[in-house]
Amino acid sequence: MAKKPPIAPASEDAAEDQVAPPAAPGRFHGSTLAGADFDDVDLRGARLHNVALTKAELDDVDLRGARFHNVALTKAELDDVDLRGARLHNVALTKAELDDVDLRDARLHNATLAGASLDDISLAGARVDNADAAATRWSDVSLRRARFEGSDLRGVEIVGCTIDGLTIDGVRIDRLLEETKARSSTSSAPEATGKEATPGRKKPRRPAPLK
Repeated sequence: MAKKPPIAPASEDAAEDQVAPPAAPGRFHGSTLAGADFDDVDLRGARLHNVALTKAELDDVDLRGARFHNVALTKAELDDVDLRGARLHNVALTKAELDDVDLRDARLHNATLAGASLDDISLAGARVDNADAAATRWSDVSLRRARFEGSDLRGVEIVGCTIDGLTIDGVRIDRLLEETKARSSTSSAPEATGKEATPGRKKPRRPAPLK
């Protein structure tokens, strides 16, 4: 019986053609990354627990579906960051700068945004509970179908934002504004000025002088 030829080992080119298994989501636990610089990084599904990212810079970072728990992003800069569907619990974004950040369908619970600046942000479909957003400035932000519950929004400055379907503590803000405008236009009708004489009323006669 003829012998079978030996099986040739796989070539390097063939090995390169094989699809590599997807990398496991990154896990950061108890890390101190203050001032770190993340540029063009794929961190989809990452888990961050008890992480300090104070004054960190995140540029072109994919964090879709990530989970944040007890994370400090105070004075951090987020530019072109994808956080769609992310879950942020006990996150501090005090005085942070967010530019071109996608938070569609994200969930924020106990988030601190006091003094932060939000520009070109999407919070469409997001749910925000117990957030401190006092004295924040929101510019060109999409709040379509977003829901805020029990949040501090005192002193918030909103410029050029979309609020279709925005709900705050169960109140549809877009409908409330429409009703307010309607009442304002109705009550702004010009009022009559001056006194009009009552028809049919005679002037009282003066008493005759005594002789």
